[in-house]
Amino acid sequence: MSRFAVTMSRALVAAALFCATAMVLAEPVTSSSEDSNRIAMARDHVLPVVVSILTVRQDYRQGEPALSVASGSGTIVSAQGHVATNAHVTQNGKSFRVVFADGRELPARLVGTDTLSDIAVLQVQPPTPETFAYAQFATTLDLKAGDTVLAMGAPWGLSNSMSAGVVNNPRRLLVSLFDDEAEYEDSIGEDEPTGRYYAWIQHDAAIAPGNSGGPLVDLQGRIVGINTRGMITGGDLAFAIPGPDAAHVVNILIDKGHVDRVSLGFRLRSLKGSGFHEGVLINAVAHDSAADDAGIQAGDRLLALNGEAMTALQPIEVPALQRQIAELPIGSKVHLKMERAGKVREVDMVAKAQPRDRGQESAFMPFGVSLSELTPAMSQRRNLDSSEGLLITGVRPGGPAAVARPELSVGDVIRRVNGQTVDSVAELTRMAAQGAKKPLVVGFESDGEQRLSLLTPEFGDQVRKPLPELPQAWVGVDVQPFTASLAHEIGLPAAGYRITRLYPGSPLGKSGAKVGDLLVAVDGEPLKPNNETSSDGFDQRVHDLTPGGKSHFSLVREGKPMTLDVVLSPSPVEVSGLATLAVTRLRAQLRELGFYDRVAQHLPENRSGVLIDGVESGGAAGLAHLQRGDVVIQVGSRAVGSPTELANALEKSLEESGSGLIPLQVIRGNETRILYLDRYWLKADAPEKS
Repeated sequence: MSRFAVTMSRALVAAALFCATAMVLAEPVTSSSEDSNRIAMARDHVLPVVVSILTVRQDYRQGEPALSVASGSGTIVSAQGHVATNAHVTQNGKSFRVVFADGRELPARLVGTDTLSDIAVLQVQPPTPETFAYAQFATTLDLKAGDTVLAMGAPWGLSNSMSAGVVNNPRRLLVSLFDDEAEYEDSIGEDEPTGRYYAWIQHDAAIAPGNSGGPLVDLQGRIVGINTRGMITGGDLAFAIPGPDAAHVVNILIDKGHVDRVSLGFRLRSLKGSGFHEGVLINAVAHDSAADDAGIQAGDRLLALNGEAMTALQPIEVPALQRQIAELPIGSKVHLKMERAGKVREVDMVAKAQPRDRGQESAFMPFGVSLSELTPAMSQRRNLDSSEGLLITGVRPGGPAAVARPELSVGDVIRRVNGQTVDSVAELTRMAAQGAKKPLVVGFESDGEQRLSLLTPEFGDQVRKPLPELPQAWVGVDVQPFTASLAHEIGLPAAGYRITRLYPGSPLGKSGAKVGDLLVAVDGEPLKPNNETSSDGFDQRVHDLTPGGKSHFSLVREGKPMTLDVVLSPSPVEVSGLATLAVTRLRAQLRELGFYDRVAQHLPENRSGVLIDGVESGGAAGLAHLQRGDVVIQVGSRAVGSPTELANALEKSLEESGSGLIPLQVIRGNETRILYLDRYWLKADAPEKS
């Protein structure tokens, strides 16, 4: 029983966060004709103002910013075009667009976000002022188990979707009957747990990734919740933030852009199992907090706050009390009535603003790292003596930090550069720019040690110029090895290498060789493959020859021996020898078009162009639907034949007036296609300035 309970609770806590809107229909709900009419009325009232949200988000992987595209759902909740959604839909977002039910697509700006409630507000930015239709939140939570509700949004990024179900429980914590409620907050968010200040609405209207931020609607057409969590595999478990709680946060975000809260330095737990019937237990006390200074201890019982009784008999009642404390005026005097070991005492405190738990993370390309500004809470968790400096959260392999002397690592804290203290990425940018590409002395803390490192920053687009290679002889064929035993069984006259392909310009081909010929000797020396899978023996034999020289190749064709005199050519440049360019504005890796690229794509030898060697899905190139392997031959009106030419053509196209789109001519497979780069994404998603 206990093992089952633990498994179930972990599944609940690990319920996946969704982001999107689509047409997902639950099993038919048996209802009267009147209920069907009410469903239709609620649908027609709210679904037209439900929007899909396209977020270009920037995360950090191995020290570099990586753009990706995420989708979510939202609802227009004001005539000014404010959109209520989840904070995790807008998390790390650099730019946003919303898609309306009629297919219209408009940019949006982030008004405010509150991670502790998982609520965010966007505002649509139409080209001319516009008054929007909108839906309204329920002002009271009067749902009951069994009430019909409608989930609207964009599952999997598919717009205009609605599913129907019923309320399973209007007040739910994501903790089983057998779990320790004290670990609830940690289980739903290590740093900033959502759900601290409310209980969830559990329902079974089908939602999927992408429904996050979409409305849960009752048959009166009210927004009774914002869908936030569900099972990653679908199913009948879904959780929504109660509408009245969401509306409260949305209004504050529209008004101020952020939510101010108070922290007294302690956490609460219910009286369940304690034998008490009044008050609420102090579950934990933070070191060096106001509660710690006031002598409050874990296990104390809080009886009243500012003269108002505080009681939580069950875990479900704790979030409301935590919200009551959090919403005290900052700087106000707080009077607590406490009990310990049967003795009641009065405690006076001052309500302090809840400190920021996490610092802002950003990439610093000149060092090849991602960094987070330190907060006191982060410093305490890492047992650091000071919150001064920048925490390294990622390092790019081969980047300046990785090859510094000594190297910098994830978890190190940069304290100083050339003797000057750094507390922000802006300060670090300024200091690095002053020294340009000169080595910098970086003071950092690592495992309690104060160390120094010499680091040379890099600026601008990263060009990889391959080291020159000595030319090798080339005969322009692919071959298949045949050992003596295999040759005998197949019916070939001898061991050797059978020609399977002749490349354009092949020296052997020019001398008369054909596909199917069996090469048996070079300059009188027999060719004897070591195995039947590798042609390395033949390749090495050819590479030992002199480019520009002449060699004699003995072969067998249809049982007849032949000798060909072949003038050897220098080998074409391999992929590893081609120059690449990482264009930060495009978020794409570009490469010279090489001989083997043209062969693979059946392009003429004189075909110029630039190969796309890598694309970030959320960058401008990814949003233009460029793919790895595409060959770009024209940007705007300019033909391009090298990565540098493409980058220059892009900059010139951006300087020109015109529509928001820059056309690209692209070869993909056996087609030449037209794709479009959007100026909006090129500018909105430009990498962080360094």
